[in-house]
Amino acid sequence: MSITENKERIGAFTSSNIYKLLGSKRVRETYILEKQIEKRMGRSISVEAYSRAMAWGTFMEMFVFDKIGLEYKITSNDTDVHPQISGWSGSKDLIVPGVKISDIKCYQPKNFALYTDAILTKNISVLRDNFPKEYYQLVSNAIINKVPNAEAITFMPLKSELDELREFAEAYEGSDAWKYRFIYESDDCDLPYLPNNGYYESMNTFEFEVPEYDITLLTNAVLTALNEL
Repeated sequence: MSITENKERIGAFTSSNIYKLLGSKRVRETYILEKQIEKRMGRSISVEAYSRAMAWGTFMEMFVFDKIGLEYKITSNDTDVHPQISGWSGSKDLIVPGVKISDIKCYQPKNFALYTDAILTKNISVLRDNFPKEYYQLVSNAIINKVPNAEAITFMPLKSELDELREFAEAYEGSDAWKYRFIYESDDCDLPYLPNNGYYESMNTFEFEVPEYDITLLTNAVLTALNEL
């Protein structure tokens, strides 16, 4: 379903932007105003647009799904609603029911390196302080799905994986296949990849127990904001 017409997201505070409720007064008020507008319009204020960077990230998630462990359930196309709090929703990439949710980020090289550096510290404070958008997306989805743990994942293919990736993209038969043609038509130098045997692994993970402090902080922020809609 298009994000423009997804009734579970229209006028709702969503995990991907929930960090704004903990931002500055101006950021918070702007986010609440946007949700008020969505409620009046009956649609998302966002208009979906194509970019190679976004298409790359989406396709990399599909590529990772093909490699991830069997204990995971793929749920990236589902929108979850908080079981008790109407107006709070989110979409996680993966779940191990009763254990954890996971979100995969397949960023372009600079952002991949910066975010990966943060999760490799295995330090919640580093992640929270430097990547509040990603951190509170994880926290929000964990709360909504009532699991104790959250897992941050980054992925970028190795140079040696590019041929496999091209075959995967060329064989894809979805209605949006046109978005991914550039993957198998581009030279290596035009695609984000990691050198073989370099500093970074292609997949990096950090699983942590969501702190009760952040569960309470975010829940209270959402409840307060909902009262202002």
